[in-house]
Amino acid sequence: MKPLKIIFILPSFAGGGAEKVAISLYNNLYKLGHNTRLIIQNNSGPLSDEIINKNFIDLKSDKFRYSIIKLIRNINRFKPDIIFSTFPHITLPLIFMRDYFYKNTKIVAREPNMRDISFEHSSYPKILKFLSNKYSNKCNKIIVTSKAMKMDFINTGVDEILLNLIYNPIDVSGIRKIKVLNRHAGKGLRFIIVGRLVYQKGIDRVLPLLKSLSNCHLTIIGEGPDKDKLKKQSLELNINNKVKFMNFTQNAKSYIAGSDYLLLPSRWEGLPNVVLESLALGTPVISLKEIISLKDLIPFVKENSLKLCKNIDEINSLMKKLQYREDFIKPKIRRNLLLEYNSPIVYAKKIEKIFKEVLIAE
Repeated sequence: MKPLKIIFILPSFAGGGAEKVAISLYNNLYKLGHNTRLIIQNNSGPLSDEIINKNFIDLKSDKFRYSIIKLIRNINRFKPDIIFSTFPHITLPLIFMRDYFYKNTKIVAREPNMRDISFEHSSYPKILKFLSNKYSNKCNKIIVTSKAMKMDFINTGVDEILLNLIYNPIDVSGIRKIKVLNRHAGKGLRFIIVGRLVYQKGIDRVLPLLKSLSNCHLTIIGEGPDKDKLKKQSLELNINNKVKFMNFTQNAKSYIAGSDYLLLPSRWEGLPNVVLESLALGTPVISLKEIISLKDLIPFVKENSLKLCKNIDEINSLMKKLQYREDFIKPKIRRNLLLEYNSPIVYAKKIEKIFKEVLIAE
């Protein structure tokens, strides 16, 4: 089969897990010889440096709805075989517009989150639910990242034949190339949280736990609309000496590798990339059973490296029993805790196979 013409559409170069997966896939399909083109709503964010093929199109728009005309023009100019999207607020309008503007193009969507709960906390929950119920089954294929997410989609009316379960990729050898590990000075437990500072991530739930813990410190790496609110909460709890807020950094892996544990107190997730990264760096993870997708990882990680608690109180009890690492003065990278995983190139080949199946099925 000749090289595929594939358009990737992203809102920005933000440092989130969905963007990282899409950019990794874009790069590796380009390496495999396909004609890939990236269309970006706006070029804000730090991940632009990760792009191999710099020939991307910047729509220069703050809102997706303002960029639709430009988007349609560029799709028709490129005439892709496949459009790949990983954000529902972009995927659903793309499906709706296909019948009018690019009928022969296939649409493959990767879903980043559990469906219903993420819609409930979106800006336009009723609109997204309506569009999803009406148009999801018109997608050519939908990639989900966990068994729980697959069942979530089936239970909300998506045809199972459209769904493909593929676990997120992780470049283990790449992220383990760390010369110096970063760790907050002194003895005591060192925790880390990496992610967007938004309600979904549940950081507000874990900050009060630090009040009753002596000799501990939490580093929070990320940006988002809740940053000021979380800083204020830290001051009100009188724990600001135990918490450090840092902006997003490409060097986050050195802080993860230097910490005792990564905390994931999220209210909902798909299959969070930061968990894979932390385990690959040898840092155990503490999260909640309500992130049901994490159950998929248990057979693929070393024993006791992924601790899933029933609730925040159980996390609190666990944190009081933990020990800090012995090499706290000059920490060295620990062994990889992942037993099995998709490398970026293996992931790309699995997606490539789906693309080809979609085109052959015409």
